[in-house]
Amino acid sequence: MRRQTPIAHVLYAYLFPHPTQNDPPSFSAHLARNLVPEVRIEVATFYGDLNSVEARYPGLNYCHSPHRMRLSRFKHHKRLFDAFDKLGLTYNEIQEFCCWEGTKWARERYEKDEGTIVKDTTGDEIGPYVDRRELRAAERELRRKSITRQTEIEVIVEEADGALSSHPAEADDEEDEEMSDADDGADVEGADSETVHEPPVEAAAREEHVAELNRRRDQAITQRIISAWQDGLSLPPEIEQYLKEQQERGHDLRSTVNLRDLMNQSNARHGYALLPAPGNAPAAASAAAVGTRAAA
Repeated sequence: MRRQTPIAHVLYAYLFPHPTQNDPPSFSAHLARNLVPEVRIEVATFYGDLNSVEARYPGLNYCHSPHRMRLSRFKHHKRLFDAFDKLGLTYNEIQEFCCWEGTKWARERYEKDEGTIVKDTTGDEIGPYVDRRELRAAERELRRKSITRQTEIEVIVEEADGALSSHPAEADDEEDEEMSDADDGADVEGADSETVHEPPVEAAAREEHVAELNRRRDQAITQRIISAWQDGLSLPPEIEQYLKEQQERGHDLRSTVNLRDLMNQSNARHGYALLPAPGNAPAAASAAAVGTRAAA
């Protein structure tokens, strides 16, 4: 069913319900004064120049959402599209009415007159969508599988009595059964090379950690010796064995010297003989003194 009133009159009455002297007197004047200049600005902005046939006949479709978004940046076109929606104009009505420069009607007329097709190059530079997440996941999996270096880990544990023990990391039993003697030799050689090429910072940190554990162990042993001396008890077998080993190695610990001073002070208070100097086997003398105190 066709409208009794021309669409141009309906649109003009909607756009200019109370026209003033500054408003165009008709829709044709509004088209020439406002709409066509906005089309020219949009075409020049989008294509840059008018050297191509596509730029001279852009074929703007006033029912196509992307074209509407481009032209809605201009206030007169935005009001025109709002009027289309409010008045409920159909697709055919809009296509039959929008017959001016730069529209779909102008391109179709040029193609019919020239017997050619204007190629639309809009969006040719946009490539297909590629999901980068799958590519990154595949790269991570490839890097994970390419890591073949195996590092042996050895853990130093401080026991309750202050002694140190070395516990190698547990290995897979099945892999141990499959490894040959040649593989064992290769692993040992690889471990030696890794130790030689250990960074200086890590080596210094490891040595400092071991030294700190040794100091804690010596302090724990010293406290046990002093406690046994004060309580009149004999030294435990593991402490006697430790003192014996230190004496054989000739290792003069600072904690042993402190222990000798403390025990000499205790001997002076109780009337016992003083312990010999550090050069005369302080570890053995300390053990003997503790045994004498226990006998007393």
